[in-house]
Amino acid sequence: MGKVLGREAFFSEVPKEAVGPLYFVDEWRRQGAPGDSTPGWRTLKGRHIKMVRTMRARRRNILVAVLVWIGWDAAASGEAGHWPDPVANDVIPYQTSPMTHGPVLGNLASDSVRVWIRTEEPMSFDVLYGKDLPLEEGDACSFVRGETSGDADATGWVELAGLDANERYYYGVRIDGELADTRMEFDRAWPSFRTLPDETSFADAEGNPEGLFNFSFSTSVGQRQRSPGQNYGIYGNPPAFLTLWKEHGEDVFFHIVNGDYTYEELLDGTSAGYANNYKLYLDRGRNVSNFLRYVPMFTMYDDHEVNSNLDGAGEVGLGDGDYLVRDAGIKVWQDYAEWANGESGLRGELFFGEAKLEGDILYDANADFTMLQPDKVSTIHVGNYIKGDGRSKKERGGANVGVYGLVEVVDGQRLRLQPGFKQAGKASYSIGTHHYFDRVIGNCHFFFLDGRGQRSKFLGAERSHDDDRFILGKTQREWFLEGVKATDADFIFVVFPDPWVMYHTAHHVRPGSLESKGDGFAGYVWEREEMMPVLDGIEKPVIILTGDLHHPFAVQVTDNVWEFLTSPVNSAGHPMGTAGLPPLGGWFDSEGRAVKIKWGGGYPDNVHYLRQRSIVYTVVQVNNVVKAGRPEGPGYQWIAFDEPQVVVKFYDGYTGKLLYAEGISTADAKSSQEPAPKVSRFPEAAKP
Repeated sequence: MGKVLGREAFFSEVPKEAVGPLYFVDEWRRQGAPGDSTPGWRTLKGRHIKMVRTMRARRRNILVAVLVWIGWDAAASGEAGHWPDPVANDVIPYQTSPMTHGPVLGNLASDSVRVWIRTEEPMSFDVLYGKDLPLEEGDACSFVRGETSGDADATGWVELAGLDANERYYYGVRIDGELADTRMEFDRAWPSFRTLPDETSFADAEGNPEGLFNFSFSTSVGQRQRSPGQNYGIYGNPPAFLTLWKEHGEDVFFHIVNGDYTYEELLDGTSAGYANNYKLYLDRGRNVSNFLRYVPMFTMYDDHEVNSNLDGAGEVGLGDGDYLVRDAGIKVWQDYAEWANGESGLRGELFFGEAKLEGDILYDANADFTMLQPDKVSTIHVGNYIKGDGRSKKERGGANVGVYGLVEVVDGQRLRLQPGFKQAGKASYSIGTHHYFDRVIGNCHFFFLDGRGQRSKFLGAERSHDDDRFILGKTQREWFLEGVKATDADFIFVVFPDPWVMYHTAHHVRPGSLESKGDGFAGYVWEREEMMPVLDGIEKPVIILTGDLHHPFAVQVTDNVWEFLTSPVNSAGHPMGTAGLPPLGGWFDSEGRAVKIKWGGGYPDNVHYLRQRSIVYTVVQVNNVVKAGRPEGPGYQWIAFDEPQVVVKFYDGYTGKLLYAEGISTADAKSSQEPAPKVSRFPEAAKP
């Protein structure tokens, strides 16, 4: 009978002559191409193993050695070695642990990842992790201790740091000395993740001296689980996430939730109502919970995490409005989602309090404003509230209710705001912060833009070209444009939850309404056109990933700027009229800018939107290097493309069938150049 061997024991106990060319098994992860499925991870009896292809004659011996190593024979016979074994109490069933939600992975890097959970009440927990199973604390398995917090609805996260690049790690959650079985189904593989490669992972002195690497990620928008007022047409457990996991879970390194992570089902006028939405979506959306156990996420909020059609929160001088719910909704979003974005030098703490107001001074005796960093403040809301809390405008601050800007921190208890207050009085307030951020992964620079929290009020389509209407606002816009001009990355990705050139009208609820209702830049044209010359002037591909509109599109905006709108992943679809009646391929007028529609979902106007059940997700593949054999001996060499490419692929959320793909090369964004010289990279003649 076989037995389970650790990695070191495998090489010491299994003769090399039996293994033959498997001597490089310990280099599986180094040899496997990023995003390449051959060799690739496979699941056997709930375990991940690496099947290594070989052209040598000893395949049978290799397979036997691998099977012995993972304990196949022992597991099949029911003897010790099959892990986890509930009979041996290796783990306890999930529902018997104090954990209620999670784990969820986020903030992936080449050397770290975050693990989030929620528990029944605030408590400490451990996350065990290692490259091999079983997860037993020791030299091969480490752990990090964390705490769930009562201030964050008993949620918490830990960061696993000091990890090796381009490696698969298994992990588990231990509470009160008991390791919980965090598999969504008993027959599924134990939760694991793969770190991103770094510049050493596929470096090749001759073919890839800069250490470029390939990687893939997925993105989706709009995972509503219940139609407004009814459950017609939408699955409570989103099928697309099961398809995405089965078809691409081994290939994508991370997933971008580009807005509308939850919808407003359980709002009750309290922060707990917001939190209950997230818990409901993780409970009912088992496919989402399963997927995020294996694939880490990044995210940006859109409107439904806070308030439908949120606009006005960033316009200083506005009075009362539903945009004053911004910070209460975002506070819960931070606890359940924003943790996955990691730290940002732009983001500060949200402040909430009660204050006395007089002249232009806000005074809070219980505050310590010396901790406030003015450059991280967005706008200040006086009379902030939670939708449904029942407080009247008078109770929230009366005539002083509205949006204010910070002028200065006077002292620990006083802020000077503008405009001045209309009368002396008392009011609740919240101090907002910046949630936009950026990440560099290899030769790709990602800019995640906040499209809701800092925008001005939408004043109708007739005012959409006014130069005082904005979505990003001056501070965010300047940060973004300076960033894209300064980056040395080959590809620029803009993650923006709302449409860039596509319309979002009310046609699906008011047939015939074809004007923008203000969700995307078709309702704020001036700011878009201010940015376009900068983006168009960069000789690099600018790939804008958008959503909000429930209808997928691929659009070429200029010769180097593209918009890929990926939605819905589960929500009911929007017909063509809601997109502004664009052609299914061809030129389209986006508020005075002619753009080229390359592909669209084609959801027809003669079908009510609640019967529009098509769902999509997108996988983005970055191709920097090609894998080739070595001139001598086994293994690979890595050869960098002279002009790397990005391939954007839309898939049917039910079947995983490819719907549309578009390849974009760095050469596509460059002006015409002289043909490359016909010179071999490898001047030495190939040997037989």
